[in-house]
Amino acid sequence: MLRLLKLILQGRLLEALCMVAIAALIWWLIAWWEERKEEDEDSTPTPRGPTESTNDTLLGAFQPGTAPRSQAELPPPRQGLALLGKWKAALVLLAAGPLLALGVALVVSNDDGGQLHVVAVSTRPLKDVRLSMDGVWVEPTVHIGQHLVFPVPSGHHEVVLKDLAMEQPQRFVLDIREGDSLLLSMHPEMCAVQIDMSSLTYGRPTRSTPTVMGGVDVRTLPVVARYIDPTVPVDIPRDAWLSFQELPNELEPGQMASLLTPLPCSLAQDDRSTWAAVRTLHSGLNDAAQRVGYTEEDPTRQEVQGMDNGQLLDLFQRQRP
Repeated sequence: MLRLLKLILQGRLLEALCMVAIAALIWWLIAWWEERKEEDEDSTPTPRGPTESTNDTLLGAFQPGTAPRSQAELPPPRQGLALLGKWKAALVLLAAGPLLALGVALVVSNDDGGQLHVVAVSTRPLKDVRLSMDGVWVEPTVHIGQHLVFPVPSGHHEVVLKDLAMEQPQRFVLDIREGDSLLLSMHPEMCAVQIDMSSLTYGRPTRSTPTVMGGVDVRTLPVVARYIDPTVPVDIPRDAWLSFQELPNELEPGQMASLLTPLPCSLAQDDRSTWAAVRTLHSGLNDAAQRVGYTEEDPTRQEVQGMDNGQLLDLFQRQRP
């Protein structure tokens, strides 16, 4: 059944119908074999009872008033598809197979599509930002500050993104699957970076980066990821938000919250320059970093991965409060 659903999901309906036909044929063969087996058992001779030519002094042998087995005592006739015969039942299943496959395909194709996210450069995003999909203008369904969200159906699409503050539009060719949530760059020189906000906003311990030494966690710059190709849509992580006001009020234990924000590609060349640029662009972020104890000497996550045990222990000691 899983294989059949997979073929339908992939649009390979002909192969799905073949599987239904093969399954119906196998079912018919099994049913035909069981029927033949039952007929063979029913045709086995049974021992004969006493007849009129035998000794009629046997007690109860053909006494007056004894009637042969009546028609009412015969087993009831078979009901349902068996009345049509096994081969006719198989034909019924074969005829229903295409309808079943078509029905499942229609249900599967009725998905909710995905979402395209934009962080506008303009201060008037609803007026200045335009998104065209396959030649048709699309209206945003969500507007939070400079963050706009556009619905998009599943499938292959050509998208043109235009901000009146920019000279040239951005063009994307997308293959959307159900549940996709993609961030599109508004400018060919605008990248995106992901910053861990767990300690900056929620007071989580800053020394939360594990190392190869078990139990030795250190503080690293909170740059989680850099997306440095603006022509490639960013698959938005589940724990990332696109503005400060969208961050959740509280975090459950073990959860993480991060900010996915645009940054000029020239400033996103490495984690250290990225962190310096983000702190400059967002003064509140810089204040939070100083409050929780980030310093200019803190290493990046990549630098920590290249440290040996001695360097890790030395860093651990230097970061003690």
